[in-house]
Amino acid sequence: MKPIFIFLILFSFLHSQAQQTKKDKILIGYNFSSDYNYRTLKNNDGKASNDGIIWSRNEFEIFKFGYSTGLNLCVNASKNWAFETGIQYSNNGYQTKSLDLSFEIPDNASPSKVKFIYSYQYLGIPIKAKFSFGKKNIQFVSGVGALTNFLVNAKTKIKSSYLSGREENKTELTKSNFKKINILPLINFGVDYKMCRNIHLMAEPTFRYSLINTKSAPITENLWNMGLNIGIYYGIK
Repeated sequence: MKPIFIFLILFSFLHSQAQQTKKDKILIGYNFSSDYNYRTLKNNDGKASNDGIIWSRNEFEIFKFGYSTGLNLCVNASKNWAFETGIQYSNNGYQTKSLDLSFEIPDNASPSKVKFIYSYQYLGIPIKAKFSFGKKNIQFVSGVGALTNFLVNAKTKIKSSYLSGREENKTELTKSNFKKINILPLINFGVDYKMCRNIHLMAEPTFRYSLINTKSAPITENLWNMGLNIGIYYGIK
């Protein structure tokens, strides 16, 4: 009887451990990423004058901070493989340096400095295959896929400063013929930390580059961004 009793205790212990370490079948989560945003410029028709414009823009246009956030659904197909989708909102773009404005006769009614902030707001659908490995509560996760972005708005914010010290902000919808859809490849490597029975904390560096330019023009721009994406997920067995 004693060996049977020991076997039952051992079986119960191993079964309980298996239940605790069993991978969650479905993960539902929220993510947020603070992003460093900019663009690359390309001379499409080869004119020398366009090269000068690109050089000039690269001198006075700089990065801007934006963000990406959204809801995600991850399904674990096996011990190591999973598929993830969801919906993402992102604010991308770039801005200019603060530009000095000079007039022959100083006028308090006219701005002395002006700055332009260009924002592209997208709703996107990511589709990604993920591979994970590791032990216990820490898993290392790599993934590959694509993000299809749909343009919601393109805005320009104009920040004006006056000699009197007054500042003025004005936002305008940009009416240029921007392309409505963009595609971004997704490649990532991060960490999944299981904080408790159902809660997962995920962190991954991100880099996204738009394969499609924002609009057809002699000088085109492709948006890109990089940041640290943090997600919190609830697991369902």
